[in-house]
Amino acid sequence: MATLLAPAGSPEAIHAALEAGADAVYVGLKGWSRGGARGELDRDELARAVRQAAERGAELQLALNTIPKPRERAALLAEIPGLTALGIRTLIVNDVGVLATLRRRFPELSLTASIGCGAQTVADVAFFREIGADAIVLPGTVGPAEAAECAAVGGITVEVMLHMVEEFVLLGKCAMPSYVHLKPTAMPGGLPDVMRQTGSMKRGGVGACFRICQEPWELSTADGHRAAQLFPSRQLSRLGDVPGYLAAGVGVLKLQGRSLPPEQLEPLVARYRRAIDAARAAARLPAFPEPVLPPSWTVVGR
Repeated sequence: MATLLAPAGSPEAIHAALEAGADAVYVGLKGWSRGGARGELDRDELARAVRQAAERGAELQLALNTIPKPRERAALLAEIPGLTALGIRTLIVNDVGVLATLRRRFPELSLTASIGCGAQTVADVAFFREIGADAIVLPGTVGPAEAAECAAVGGITVEVMLHMVEEFVLLGKCAMPSYVHLKPTAMPGGLPDVMRQTGSMKRGGVGACFRICQEPWELSTADGHRAAQLFPSRQLSRLGDVPGYLAAGVGVLKLQGRSLPPEQLEPLVARYRRAIDAARAAARLPAFPEPVLPPSWTVVGR
C-alpha cells in the first residue's frame, strides 16, 4: 500500500505533518542536508523526532543529500553508526558514489536515491536498482503512465514527488555554482575547519543549496536599473492524479517543502492525505481549501 511521505524542517513541523496524517516524515541532519541550516535537525532533535514518529506508528527518514568532498565523505560515513543507533533505518542520498558505498558498508539500511539524482526513465530506475538503491524518487513531471513503466522494473520502490517546485535549473541538474558565489558558512556537525561552499551541491558543489534560482535578479545597463524579477519556477501539484499513481504501483507519494513553517505544512499534507484516502475508497476527490504557500510557489495543477 502506498504511503504518504511528508517533509519537515523543525520539531514543530514534524508534529504538524504527523497530525495531518503523514505515514512517514523526512528531515535533514544538521551539516549534511541540501536544504541548509533553514531546515535541519541536530542530533538531540533527531532522537526526539524518531521517538515521536514511532509513537504515531510512522517512520522518520533522514536526508543526507549533500555531495561531499573526499575528506568530508569519511566524516559523513562516520556519522552512520550513531544514526542507526537512534533508530534511523532509511537514508535519502543524492550522490551515486555515497549510495554505492553505503550499500556495501551498511547492508541493513534502506537507501533512497533522492530526486536530485535526476532519475526520470525506466533505464534510470534500473540503474539505481543495480547499484543498491531500495527506492528512487521521480519528479512530479513524470506522469502516472510513465511511473507505471518505472514501477514495472521491479526490485525497487518508485516514489513520486507529487508536490514540488519545478525550478528554473531543474532539480538535480543545477549548474548555478559555476556562476555565483556566496559567503561560505561553518559546517555544523562536520569537520571543524570545513566551510560550506557556495551555491547548490546538486552538481559538483559542496554545502547548502542557497536556492539562488529562487532569488530575485536585477538587470541593469549602463543607463541604470532596468528590471528585477524571479527566474521562472512553478509549483507542481499532481493532486488530481493521485488515483492514477496509486494504480500505477507507485509505492510512496512524496511532498516537497522542508522550508515550510508548520502552519503552512499541515494543510498541505492534509489535502494529500484526504486525496489518498478518497482514491483508496474509490470516492470522489473532496474539495480542499488552498493551503497558503510562499508567493513564489505558484500552483500549477497538472
